[in-house]
Amino acid sequence: MPVIALLAPHIENGYDEVYTISGIEKMPVNIRSFIQSKVPTFVFRYSKTVGKKYFANTCPHCNVIYGDFFLHDEPGAPFFPADEEDAKLLYIKEIPINGPVEIEGGAVSGMGEIILEHAIRV
Repeated sequence: MPVIALLAPHIENGYDEVYTISGIEKMPVNIRSFIQSKVPTFVFRYSKTVGKKYFANTCPHCNVIYGDFFLHDEPGAPFFPADEEDAKLLYIKEIPINGPVEIEGGAVSGMGEIILEHAIRV
């Protein structure tokens, strides 16, 4: 199942780190359109588990949400690689944007750098 995460090389009031963004509640239309043109199963859906709507990865067959916790917060999860070898299994596609972007979601430091350094660029 294809899943996506956003990486942010800088966030306002953040440290000099690369962040992964999860629990995205709002993002610009041009970014959403770009993402959904590549992975149409990344949609704005209500999650009973977290009690709110957010942009979530969903199954292309049954439309069930694959929650951000299982993608971002568990060691060994796709966006929480255990090591460089795990990070090399990921793909990165840069979104063509200029200037700052406002996205409402949770920013997590720690894994973005290893993903950015070792993932395959497409």
